[in-house]
Amino acid sequence: MNLGLDLSMKLQQKLSFQMIQSLKLLQVNTLQLEQMLKTELEMNPVLEASDEIEQEEEETPEQEQEQEDPTEEKEEELETSEDDIDWEEYLEEGFDLGYSFNEERDPNEEKYETSPVYQKSLEEHLTRQMTEKKIPEKLQLIVQFIIGSLDADGYLRLDLNEIADFTGTSIFDLEEALYIVQTMDPPGVGARNLRECMMLQLRARNLQDSLAMRCISETWDLFERIKIPELARRFSVEPREIQEAIEVLKTINPKPGYQFSSDKSSTIIPDLIVEKIDGKYIVMLNDRTIPSLHISNAYAKLLKRGSGAKGDVKKYIREKFNSATWLIRSIEQRKNTMLRVMYAILERQQDFFDKGPPNLFPLKLQDIADMIDMHISTVSRVTSNKYVQTRHGIFELKYFFTEAISQDSGSSSGDVSTERIKNRIREMIENEDNTAPLSDQKLAQELEKEGMPVARRTVAKYREQLKLLPARLRLKYT
Repeated sequence: MNLGLDLSMKLQQKLSFQMIQSLKLLQVNTLQLEQMLKTELEMNPVLEASDEIEQEEEETPEQEQEQEDPTEEKEEELETSEDDIDWEEYLEEGFDLGYSFNEERDPNEEKYETSPVYQKSLEEHLTRQMTEKKIPEKLQLIVQFIIGSLDADGYLRLDLNEIADFTGTSIFDLEEALYIVQTMDPPGVGARNLRECMMLQLRARNLQDSLAMRCISETWDLFERIKIPELARRFSVEPREIQEAIEVLKTINPKPGYQFSSDKSSTIIPDLIVEKIDGKYIVMLNDRTIPSLHISNAYAKLLKRGSGAKGDVKKYIREKFNSATWLIRSIEQRKNTMLRVMYAILERQQDFFDKGPPNLFPLKLQDIADMIDMHISTVSRVTSNKYVQTRHGIFELKYFFTEAISQDSGSSSGDVSTERIKNRIREMIENEDNTAPLSDQKLAQELEKEGMPVARRTVAKYREQLKLLPARLRLKYT
């Protein structure tokens, strides 16, 4: 073992906090960016939003006289050497460290603080009904316990025997209490499985003697597999009548309690907007809710020569200035990068924006990265979790990147995207004859005739991804 000192030189790249922050800004969507900037405004006193700047007090004559005092100049020059940026020079030259997402903003525009909308829970909805019903006193606590035991979909997943052991209540009383819950609104609440949920809703519609009720109460196993011919033979009816009964069952809500759930999908707010103006496509950022950031004039004055601020105070302010400036520049870079990526996508997917989704062509992240001379990881961050509003609807940016499948050698169109094949499958199924639906094999043959050779198993996979039923379940009986 040999001990010794060794001197060597090497280049090593490390990500600074500012670089990490810049990469993070690229990845977040508009709503997340808005929240991040609000947090940064609270943590960094040097940063201000545009509406805060208007409230700043004008400079007093005493402060103006104080700034002309040359006694602090030497000390100030020593302190500025600690930073890479000479803030005094920038400030005295009138350098504007402001950045606004919105070029035009109405100063008289009212600003409202968004507040969450109160939504009544399923338990509150059922408890309110319980107080309006004449329930025997001995059952009130049991009914309340069952209501509190329902899941978000409105089902009772606990076994009645387990509840009886836990509460010391008889099975008879539990069944009576459960019956009370199952008569409440919404219909189907308190069911212990899907079958019981459907039966409760049919009873609420006075369809307890219907063929639909018989299908699920007497032949649930056949109904689950949609065996229409077997069901028709079992009940001695025409297949058309079974299909009509199934159409009735399709109107049943399998999750009666979901309408009271607080974790429903939120509305998608697009980050970018593409519009055609005077025959030319224009890309805009949907950034009206983003606060406009600026450097505080009040803190800027403390850095000017002759301000009288102490050295440690100026050092603290400089650190916050550096952080604020990097954030503002990172936001500007984020804006430019997003626009460059979207314009590149627009150029490569021109037919999509002109004619719609069926005209989506194969595209890779690397293709866009090469077009705008950026790393593929940057493009990936920009397109992650972001949406664009087009004349054909709102689409995730990742939607425009699809795999390619080679066409026949005689085709002049080159490769075709998988998304285009899916759209064609959907179109053929929507326009098919319901009395003779197209099988997966037939769909594959039609696609091959159009120059898109796809195996039957691939067609089946795409059809399932589109949530389309197989041919036997799309068959309509007449």
